[in-house]
Amino acid sequence: MDSLLLAERRIGEESSLLAVVCDGVGSMADGAYASRESVRLLNEWFLGITSTERAGLCLRSEVFSINAMIAATATEKGMKTATTLSALLLVDRQYYIVHAGDSRIYAVGNAGLLPLTVDDVSESGKLTSAIGRRENPDLQYTEGLAQSDVFMLCSDGLYKRIGDDFSFKNIDASNRRTLRKSLQKLSNIAIERGERDNISIAIVKIK
Repeated sequence: MDSLLLAERRIGEESSLLAVVCDGVGSMADGAYASRESVRLLNEWFLGITSTERAGLCLRSEVFSINAMIAATATEKGMKTATTLSALLLVDRQYYIVHAGDSRIYAVGNAGLLPLTVDDVSESGKLTSAIGRRENPDLQYTEGLAQSDVFMLCSDGLYKRIGDDFSFKNIDASNRRTLRKSLQKLSNIAIERGERDNISIAIVKIK
């Protein structure tokens, strides 16, 4: 059900990166479709933009468009589909986040993991926002100047079994090799603790 995107390119004179994690809603028969299409369409959008002006608001607008396209296709084909979506766009040290659902984005700093998204979940545990389920989803939007060099994105398959503090202690962003080891270690811990859901993790480091 999970789909993950990491794409990096220069837009004009600026270094840009788009990281996205989507988790198809498991209670829906075609949850994977919304997850897969959201990532595919966001990748197309990112590779096609020629300016970073109002980049965050453009990303937000694109997610609304993707939601409408998925919902329309689902209605036309009689599909039942929806997905969480957590997207992080970096333009040099400026970050933009668009989010719906219960996947997460964190900034990783000396004090531990700082959540940059809020779970869209009711007291009964049901998702209150998702992509592809209804016409106008509630999207969280934030932007700011990165105070940390490292970000982590993950689906709920990771954090349901691992606390934020424990996750932080297992992230070594010194270089590409240690980053890969950190990803594998976190996944293994969640699996060893009994997690059977899909686990998606991305660790992004600003150069």
